[in-house]
Amino acid sequence: MSTITRLPRVTAAETLALAAAVALPSVVQGPVARRPLAVRLAELADADGRAIRLLARLRAEHGEGPLLVRVPGRGWVMLPLASHDVRAVLEDRAFTPAARAKRGALGHFQPDGLLITRDPGLRERRRALNDQVLGSGFAPFARVVEEEVATLPRDGLLTWPRFHATHWRIVRRIVLGDGARDDVILTRQLDRLRADANWSELRGRRTDVFNAFRRRLARHLARSEPGSLAAELARAHAAADVHPEGQVPQWLFAFDGAAAAAYRALALAAAHQGPADLRATVLESVRLWPITTAIVREAADPTEWDVPEGTTAMIYSPYVNRAEPGDSYRPGLWREGGGEWAGVPFSAGFARCAGEDLVLFTAAALLDAVLRERSVRPSVRLEGALPAMLNHFRLNFAVKAA
Repeated sequence: MSTITRLPRVTAAETLALAAAVALPSVVQGPVARRPLAVRLAELADADGRAIRLLARLRAEHGEGPLLVRVPGRGWVMLPLASHDVRAVLEDRAFTPAARAKRGALGHFQPDGLLITRDPGLRERRRALNDQVLGSGFAPFARVVEEEVATLPRDGLLTWPRFHATHWRIVRRIVLGDGARDDVILTRQLDRLRADANWSELRGRRTDVFNAFRRRLARHLARSEPGSLAAELARAHAAADVHPEGQVPQWLFAFDGAAAAAYRALALAAAHQGPADLRATVLESVRLWPITTAIVREAADPTEWDVPEGTTAMIYSPYVNRAEPGDSYRPGLWREGGGEWAGVPFSAGFARCAGEDLVLFTAAALLDAVLRERSVRPSVRLEGALPAMLNHFRLNFAVKAA
């Protein structure tokens, strides 16, 4: 490597400010499973807005960055702030996505998942399987979305619990088949494991719940129901060490996060009179209000920066997604061939979200089905500079048949 870049280190006072404004709110709200009360308190405190403003100030004081932060008992954290550094980290294979904190959290419900696979060769094989299954034809899923959206109210009030329950039925049918449509027990088991994952390695793994969840999931996968991802997985014939069934919990987990993105996107679409490009609207929803607030990588090999091995690179999505594109609704950022920096709504580089296209297809189809037969009015106004947080738990819509 020809040059090694030394990074500016923040002061002790700035480290405390970062802990209070960036790390603590993320932990309290729940990095894996959001806690509604904590999200409400963060919204009232404008937690994301405060964090964004702090990072902007540190960038102005220290330069483009990245910044190096010493965390007592946890080692070094690198904060990329400029778009070129964010891209460089996400494209550099020296930074593994299987960071220690992520392994501790996601190991509660997907110990064999792609995101926490440390061995590069095994990670590539698991990635190939995920790309193959999640990139299969989406056409059968449009019918699933249409049928489930038909159960939503055409007049009255659309609330998050009602929308979320409908979205979960869509997810279970897409991933596991129609036979899993009403298996709310499976979802509740996953929710319990995700709640434990909020505590990362601080809480022991709930093996009884995990084993029950895995057995229940295995019964659905064994059906290989036509038109589902389970059927595509059965056709893939991956090697045993890939643990194909071990990839499925991540699909369920990621799809559930996409529910909040779709719900917020519905608010954007309603505020802008049902825009023609609903895919771009969903992307803007994830850019403005990220599903994952912190994209984490870990330096496993030497990098272009002078950082110790094991340094955590943390990309704070609420900041990097807005720092250059801005705070307003800008669907034009996603026009084909535009090329303008638009943050990292689905991560980037070699570990970019494997299910991005499937999530976007499903969410856009859902919005289209809702808006085709209904006029909807969100309970918040979304014009001009948009707020740093949009609490989906409290968001609702007045609905009328179109």
